[in-house]
Amino acid sequence: MKLQILLISCGCIAILAFAPLVHADPAKAEDDCYSMAVHYTARGFAMSPTNTSGVATAGFVVKVMIPITKGLDYVILVGRDKFARDLDLYVYDEDGQLILDDRRTDTRAGVKFRASYTGTVEAFVHMARAQGLAAYALLVGRRGIESAQGAEPRSLGWEPTFHMGGSPAPAPPAPAATPPTRPKQP
Repeated sequence: MKLQILLISCGCIAILAFAPLVHADPAKAEDDCYSMAVHYTARGFAMSPTNTSGVATAGFVVKVMIPITKGLDYVILVGRDKFARDLDLYVYDEDGQLILDDRRTDTRAGVKFRASYTGTVEAFVHMARAQGLAAYALLVGRRGIESAQGAEPRSLGWEPTFHMGGSPAPAPPAPAATPPTRPKQP
């Protein structure tokens, strides 16, 4: 009986001691990320979720592949809940070269850049410090107009060129018909 009471008491103490460590709040992290996005949507960025959110402990790293288009501006934002103490963000190009990073000792992270090529970037979210389990969420925004083949870059559009069947210029008039000549007889 005493052993049973001792085990129950230890279990209750463990629950109380570790309760703050298991209360990561992914919904708060997403709300935080969307509150960061308000600033950028007011500046013309179209934001979209990446379906990348979750919970992590200190030292956790997650990689996200993000498609980009040359000439467009991109913003990558990482929100957090109250248990995340320091989030870092690293963005690499397809060749593994660092484009930008945010290593500030801050609870949020974000970078903004203009794509110099069309392809993908790798974004690494690093939970540098956390109080137990912490939640994070990632949003990507883009701004600009995609250029069409042969159009001037970053233009507001282009005039389509329609080609109808036939020749582009009126056909020249046919030469006047000449009566056939008879071959000379010897």
